[in-house]
Amino acid sequence: MPFKPNVQEEALAFAIFFVGYVSVQIPAGLLSDKYSGGTIIFLSLFGLSIASIISAYSKSITQEYLASIFMGISAGWIYPASINIMNQYYKEETPIYIGYYSISWPLAIIVSGSILPTVSSTVGWQWGYYGSALLSITIAFMALPLRTKGKPRKIEFKVLKERNVILLSLGGLIFFLTYWSITLYAFKYFISIGINPVWAGLIFSTMAISGLFSSPLSGFIVNRMGLKRSIVLSITFYGILVLIFSLVMNPITLIIVSLLMGFFRFLITPSNSNLIIVIGKDRSASVSGISNMFWQSSGIIGPVLSSMIIFLFGFRSLWVIFSFITFMAAYVYRSISITE
Repeated sequence: MPFKPNVQEEALAFAIFFVGYVSVQIPAGLLSDKYSGGTIIFLSLFGLSIASIISAYSKSITQEYLASIFMGISAGWIYPASINIMNQYYKEETPIYIGYYSISWPLAIIVSGSILPTVSSTVGWQWGYYGSALLSITIAFMALPLRTKGKPRKIEFKVLKERNVILLSLGGLIFFLTYWSITLYAFKYFISIGINPVWAGLIFSTMAISGLFSSPLSGFIVNRMGLKRSIVLSITFYGILVLIFSLVMNPITLIIVSLLMGFFRFLITPSNSNLIIVIGKDRSASVSGISNMFWQSSGIIGPVLSSMIIFLFGFRSLWVIFSFITFMAAYVYRSISITE
């Protein structure tokens, strides 16, 4: 890389991506309900491929910032369009297929963490971006034939003020504040309590590994326990595990806790998608855009809030505070009214 960004510049690039991502969520949802989901995904992935190439050719941090916001704006259309496609193609056994779809989140973490460092060290850091661009454009053409509604429909803004949509958005925002704080600060916490970097990396990676198993199981759990009950219990157990984080220091115990946290975390993700479809019905893309705007805003708010708590009270207080914040999220989800 012709320039070496410092920690603050990397954090700003991360935040800029989320600003771009969040800014398009509502229009992405509304337009995904109006137009074909396959076309939306095609254009989104095409934009991502261009943004990846821009990153590969960036000569300064300013150019990287521009690539980051373009990448966020492009990526922001995929989730609402994907939810609409899932709702259209899999009316029967929707939770099962949503669970399979949700494997992509933990799988992306594991694959990128294992492949990108090797690519960077052997053929150059640019090839990570080139590979991403090639993969994006390939999948874009594969997604293009996917159709949702054949006839463009009127954009409706009334979903913005529906009670269930507001509760889903708020509950997710509160929960993801905890998730992003753990994602950003868990590794540093492990180091701060005396765990060596190798063990710290292993503990951290287990959060994603267990998601490979819980995501495909989520649909069966939802069908057996009920959607709202399964997500409220998953968030509650997640909050308990966050609290345990502040009490244990043994690496083996932390691996077990992290595995369980990853298991429940990736039960919550597909359950959120199922809630979007149940609440939104034929306007599921609009609901996903609205709710996801709030959920992903946590990626901007969470780091600021977490750093303040760490500065004032320390790491252990961070986990205690966020465990209770997670319990608040469970209460908000419990207030959602759906028919199962």
